[in-house]
Amino acid sequence: MEDNRVIECMERADYILSNLMAVKPGEEVLIVTDPQTDMRMANAMAAAALKCGAEYGIYMMPIRGKDKATIFPKSLELGMDACDVFVGMTTASGAAIYNNHLKELINQKKLREVSICLRNIDNFTRGGALADYEAVYADGEKLQAIWRGHRKAHITTPAGTDLYMDMNPMEPIIECGIARNPGDAMAWSDGEVSLGPVIGTTHGKLVIDGPICYYGCPTIPVELKIEEGRIVEVMGGDAKICKEIRRQIAEIKDSDNIAEIGIGLNPACMFNGDFEEEKKARGTCHIAMGNGFYYGQPARSTVHIDMVQYNPTVIFDEGTAEETVIVRNGRMVCLGEE
Repeated sequence: MEDNRVIECMERADYILSNLMAVKPGEEVLIVTDPQTDMRMANAMAAAALKCGAEYGIYMMPIRGKDKATIFPKSLELGMDACDVFVGMTTASGAAIYNNHLKELINQKKLREVSICLRNIDNFTRGGALADYEAVYADGEKLQAIWRGHRKAHITTPAGTDLYMDMNPMEPIIECGIARNPGDAMAWSDGEVSLGPVIGTTHGKLVIDGPICYYGCPTIPVELKIEEGRIVEVMGGDAKICKEIRRQIAEIKDSDNIAEIGIGLNPACMFNGDFEEEKKARGTCHIAMGNGFYYGQPARSTVHIDMVQYNPTVIFDEGTAEETVIVRNGRMVCLGEE
């Protein structure tokens, strides 16, 4: 039987490019895939670009795998220099935004970007993809304003996380599904505000009970010991995932670095075991290890791996006059949720 979900893909693609990214006639849209990309999604994006009056090109890069996910071919980097809109749709490689050259172009406001990496057709058309993105972005702006200027974070969870960090003084980053201006970035589906810790400051215990990029959902929560911004010990949990994290830390430079804290804002996201969907879900927290260049860190690892935590409590500047509870037991109390 013919799969007619391409119709859903076309509707979502048109919404992304014409509305959320405001693609204009004559702009250059570069769509990047790999051999595992569902081409229904990529072709729908190409059709949407044409509908906007833009030029498009589809580039298929090799499968990199998780250890070299952020490394792009030189010819692709040349294409990035010439485009106005970058659409990352690789399925066997990491989020394009963690490619260092792409981040440089974003910093220079040379292009705008949407990451649809490691997604499948459900991410593209259902769950978080159906959110009211004007409302999600408005919440992102509110959280960014609340977050701005705070310097310390304390994260705890029922599973056992007890983690402290000093936060980078840069502007908290909104990724809430709108990227209409050069220098903007979004993902699809989307909905988070994030920031990087000051390198070397994160310490405590991190217990991951939600899905982990590339590794899936742990059968037993994975417990990591963090000192001076690095994973110094994989203490226990799902044996297969623990083994792989130990291998990664031993073999890949700076993959033990704590690179990000992100807080999800999308109320439409599904809890379906997919880390890309769940890390955007309202009230979740994710911590990333590896490449921190996107967050102003010098660590340019070839991996960036998000790890989702359920029902977190996140407090900024705890014990000071500026103390602010952001999330309590998975509820966005800073936005009025009780």
